[in-house]
Amino acid sequence: MNAFSTKIFYSILLLFLCCGVVAQTKFMVTATPQKAGKDEYITLTLTVANGNNVQKINPPNITDFKVVSGPNTTTEENTINGVTSQYILLSYILLAKNTGTFNIPPATAIVNGQTFKSNAVSISVSKNPTGNSGQATAPASASMMPGFDPFNEPQAQVSFSDYILRKGENIAEKVSNNMQLKLQTSKTSCYVGEPLLASYKLYTRLRSESSLSENPSFNGFSVVEMMQPNEGAGFSTEKLNGRSYNVYTIRKVQLYPLQSGQVEVETAKLDNRISFIKYTGNNGNSYNIAPDALITETVTLNCKPVTINVKPLPEAGKPESFSGAVGNFSIDASLQKNTFGTNETGKLYITISGRGNMQLLTQPPITWPKEMEAFDARVTDNTDNKTVPISGSKTFEIPFTVGKTGLYQLPTINFSFFDPTTGTYKTVTAADLSFNVVKGNKEILKLPAGTTGDNKNTISLINEIVSYRWLIILFITGIIISILIIWLSKEKKQKKKTLQGQQKSADTIKASDFYITQNPLTKTEDCLFKNECVSFYNIINEEMKNFLAKRFDLAAEEVNQKNLAIIMDRAGIANTHILQVQQLIKDIEWQLYTPFERNEALNEMYVRAQNVIHILGEKNTNTNL
Repeated sequence: MNAFSTKIFYSILLLFLCCGVVAQTKFMVTATPQKAGKDEYITLTLTVANGNNVQKINPPNITDFKVVSGPNTTTEENTINGVTSQYILLSYILLAKNTGTFNIPPATAIVNGQTFKSNAVSISVSKNPTGNSGQATAPASASMMPGFDPFNEPQAQVSFSDYILRKGENIAEKVSNNMQLKLQTSKTSCYVGEPLLASYKLYTRLRSESSLSENPSFNGFSVVEMMQPNEGAGFSTEKLNGRSYNVYTIRKVQLYPLQSGQVEVETAKLDNRISFIKYTGNNGNSYNIAPDALITETVTLNCKPVTINVKPLPEAGKPESFSGAVGNFSIDASLQKNTFGTNETGKLYITISGRGNMQLLTQPPITWPKEMEAFDARVTDNTDNKTVPISGSKTFEIPFTVGKTGLYQLPTINFSFFDPTTGTYKTVTAADLSFNVVKGNKEILKLPAGTTGDNKNTISLINEIVSYRWLIILFITGIIISILIIWLSKEKKQKKKTLQGQQKSADTIKASDFYITQNPLTKTEDCLFKNECVSFYNIINEEMKNFLAKRFDLAAEEVNQKNLAIIMDRAGIANTHILQVQQLIKDIEWQLYTPFERNEALNEMYVRAQNVIHILGEKNTNTNL
């Protein structure tokens, strides 16, 4: 039924999208800075926004300037509120030949067969330095993070001289002086369950293309992401040792310690492709730059790990009802209705509100009277993960039945938590609840006024149908479900045929070597066949870790490369298979948390994951790998 409803939903959504607002094509020219000294550098940028088919860009007349570098081509993509904008940028680094005010005429571009004309730009060049050349950076510097908008670009506080590699200068030393990766935590001491904020930040004065090559796994912590993998972080400016840096937040998480002791927040590695201009001579304050003087180096930055002193929760004063909640909370309880029949199900709602480790909260203990039978609770989260600690509420909906009539009162419901601000345990209590249970009767159809005796047989038939209405409903529902199952099964088999060619070429093992009763990657497969599967890596990461956790009796947060290597080695699994599993997890996490690149080979990743699942088999099998 869900699949059928989903198809209808997406069909309606497609109709709305077809009538949606299409991003408008723009073409503009900018100069940074527009006021500069004669020996200061100027960046001229030609930007085509939302041009799907850019056939030609005709640059303006720039004969009054010497072209130091360019044209340099850059492409950018920005998604805001579901609307994707694309940019093609053509940039030049210029030096003025003379002083004065120079007007750069409009440029033209042919996009989708249509000619667009840009704005004109005026540049004022004075004899003396203005100090504005530090803002003359090529647009590629904005490629550090997604979400770059050339029509609203912040000004980078760096100096162009940082890109100049002079004689005798060492590249590693120059990078070290102008680029650092830092791990910053909001605290270095906390209690178990008390959150801390960890941020990985790049401080840079250089232009680079950067990508994470090693992500921290945060062993010993429950992790809450503060940034989505495709979320644009932008940049800010900060001073470090008296110098201004552009600061990019690479990753930001809330960490909730799960155990006491000295726990390390791990390092990260960032690969950076940096370009320098080799200094070959001078004439006053100007640089002579040869066409072959551009040097590109790849440099890996590491940050130092941070050790957190995690204090155990005190044993003194710990209530019996305490189940690990840390923060500050309140409790509320209510009933769906205060009177119901013995043939009906009552519902108890318990809501925990506040701030703390909300994701780890469990249902408060309840001592049910013997006349009542309770069932598993349905949990509803209404939390804000962007606050530290997490804030909001968690509601437990508990169905229960009572077999005898009478007036009942539910036992007192207590909820205990540890408040780290005071270092003490606290207990909050919900208001007492009472309700009345009456004898359940069959519903009798009420006839409309004016019904005559001639309708007696008809009325009797209707009453009979009403008496067995639930059986009839169940019978009809069963037929509908059976039809849907057959339909969905046929549709699923048809979809799987598209992957058979790739799966046959993947490394496999005999069917007798493993036992899989259900595809662990069902959601991943459904996502794979959508036209735009933007959540593919999030889904495959979750389903693979759930499978590995089930396979090796681990909690989901304990599934990482290090733990898997140890456990699989103890289980006698071949080293080649261990390395295959580790590499798959690493590749998925790299795609999940790297905001700089996107790998479109989704089918290949899916086939690799299926191959690993076939190798490991199901939990509790007697497979000898």
